[in-house]
Amino acid sequence: MHNEESIPYEAALRDLMANRRRRRVTSVLARLDPRPTSPRQVALIGAVLAVAGWLVPGVHLALVVGLTLLGVAFVTAMMRPQPRRVYWRGRPIDLPAEETGATHLYRLLYRTS
Repeated sequence: MHNEESIPYEAALRDLMANRRRRRVTSVLARLDPRPTSPRQVALIGAVLAVAGWLVPGVHLALVVGLTLLGVAFVTAMMRPQPRRVYWRGRPIDLPAEETGATHLYRLLYRTS
């Protein structure tokens, strides 16, 4: 029983290895993403800079930057996408947040999983 059609193992292996390389590069780039994961991290950095600018003479620019970061953290925390919970046949279902301009801006500023 000899099958006339042969399976292109070389091409399949080449495609598999290319996909693995592409996945590896993507995961490395995801780990190198400098964006914060939440407004809480931005607020923490802002608070540290504001306190340092307030306490250390001559570093008043850090106070201004810290207060600005605290404001950005507060505003973006208000823009955080909130999933909607609906009930279908008595069971809760979490639906993703609506895609608005604020949602796009939040995802642009922060890393999301």
